[in-house]
Amino acid sequence: MIGLAGYGRKYVADVKFKKSLQNGGFIYVRIPGGMKTDPHAHGTLEEIFIIMNKTKMGVGDQLLDVDEGDVVLVEPGEAHWFETPQGDDVVVIAIKFPNLKDDKMTSFQR
Repeated sequence: MIGLAGYGRKYVADVKFKKSLQNGGFIYVRIPGGMKTDPHAHGTLEEIFIIMNKTKMGVGDQLLDVDEGDVVLVEPGEAHWFETPQGDDVVVIAIKFPNLKDDKMTSFQR
């Protein structure tokens, strides 16, 4: 963290998008402790997750240990899910580019 005038900051990502964008959606997500969410993917949109506390996140065929401040980019067609620690809710910020409401595909296996 870099100390500034009353606050700290940490640069965490520099993201380049593959296509021109008209809009984006920002979603606050709280996942209960001890939860394994169902895997899903998106047909068109890219999704960025900003992790707010320690958890596990599946992306493709990998299970990642992620922690506060980590940023994960999920590409179109890439299955993703979360496995939260028992007793600890997890918060993530999901950012969708573009902001498509009906782009979810759910026929994936873990």
